[in-house]
Amino acid sequence: MNLRHALLALAGLALFPVPALADSGFYIGAAAGGATQDIELGGAPEIEEDDTAFKVFGGYKFDMSVVDLGVELGYIDFGEAEINTADGELVFAPTGINLWGVAGFELGPVDLFAKLGVIAWDVETTTFAGRVSDDGTDFGIGLGAGFDIGKVQIRGDYELYDPSDVDVSMLSMLSLGVSYTFD
Repeated sequence: MNLRHALLALAGLALFPVPALADSGFYIGAAAGGATQDIELGGAPEIEEDDTAFKVFGGYKFDMSVVDLGVELGYIDFGEAEINTADGELVFAPTGINLWGVAGFELGPVDLFAKLGVIAWDVETTTFAGRVSDDGTDFGIGLGAGFDIGKVQIRGDYELYDPSDVDVSMLSMLSLGVSYTFD
């Protein structure tokens, strides 16, 4: 699946008939948790580094009869991975803007959802020789669950990204957060 297919799938979400919608709404939120960066350095064994991460997001949820559909836009900071080498310390600091298509089921006050989307990422690498920046766009997938308390939702997410053409070969984040839905 390439970027064009993902964008077509997200555009297809907008084609659902509006009269079929029940309760819909905009929401905003924030979450924090742990991020893992899998780093490959020129043939050396893969290094896995963890750090604290955070994200902010907003979206629109279409509450439909069988499945809830939505779109979500967010900013994510994966923290920093610090690696000591013979030449000095390397620091990888990835961030990104993501766009998700979200599908979920409501089971009483509990929501279960899956996400498919794209991330426009940027990795700032600090080396003994200076700073280098790399960026790109790749796919992401995610799973999550939420517990509704009125308009507030406590939610947990797991997101996985596979950036290409960069030393960071895999990014993931497990987070706990809160969102607020506007009617």
